[in-house]
Amino acid sequence: MFNLTPSETFKEPVKMQVKTENGLWREETFTAIFLRTGEERRAELHDKPFAEVVDEVLVGWEMVDLQRRPVEFTPENKAAFLRLSGAARETALTYLRANAGAKAKN
Repeated sequence: MFNLTPSETFKEPVKMQVKTENGLWREETFTAIFLRTGEERRAELHDKPFAEVVDEVLVGWEMVDLQRRPVEFTPENKAAFLRLSGAARETALTYLRANAGAKAKN
């Protein structure tokens, strides 16, 4: 059965590599809350810089800090997140992949 009235947002896990203070990399994961967009807008977003895509479609998150405390989704925290190396790229690519349709089985 089809749901012709989906919610305005959807959740998707985002995995990314974060450089630590000692120069090593570690994988971090958070759950992004993305705004749903129509097919035409999704096509337009493919031609935008990653940071612009994230700015438009990332409307919340489920994220914890190093002490495992929830990180509030605020404009300041979003800006700090986007300054992390690869954050905009990995978040935008996750969004774009999530909207590419179901994965084909081999």
